[in-house]
Amino acid sequence: MENRSEKREATARIVDGLLRYMAGGSYIAASLLVPGLSIGLEKPFNILMDHLDEKDRQREFRRIVNYMKRAELVGSYEHGITITEKGRQRLARSEFNDLRIKRPAKWDGKWRLVVFDIPEENKTGRNALTAKLNKLGFQPLQRSVWIHPFHCHEEIEVVALHYKFTNFITYLETNYIDKPDILSKRFVNLLKPSVALLS
Repeated sequence: MENRSEKREATARIVDGLLRYMAGGSYIAASLLVPGLSIGLEKPFNILMDHLDEKDRQREFRRIVNYMKRAELVGSYEHGITITEKGRQRLARSEFNDLRIKRPAKWDGKWRLVVFDIPEENKTGRNALTAKLNKLGFQPLQRSVWIHPFHCHEEIEVVALHYKFTNFITYLETNYIDKPDILSKRFVNLLKPSVALLS
């Protein structure tokens, strides 16, 4: 069961990797529809195909491409395949789910605040937003104010666009906040190495 789950995950990563490649304005020529296409997919390819010979590898890769065609994630044309609008939507969902805040080598001492005022009729969306902020490592400062130590403006823009909350969310950075020692303890796993560098 674990092996089957691992293969499904590897297939999904290959699909998303191919979509990401094509979303950058590229297309995949028909002559390149083989496992040798190198676009940062070596690990998932190895999970799926390490035990296969060259002929079976090509067959497996074409199976994935055919799945993408059936799912209308890509479209065929004379010279190969390219991403469709449906493929772009899947890629956007995948990138949103994989969103992470980068941890710097050294903390700059600033705090990042996300302040939101979302209408009560959109309670479900507000709950989804706070769940996402929590997943990104934010901590609640107040009911509608969440805090994080690392720069994440671009990530919050992605979140706001995803939930269509751009008019309801404000991102702030500050050098000063009350009770920084108490706050730092809430982020001890993130800040411990960086705080040591600042002391």
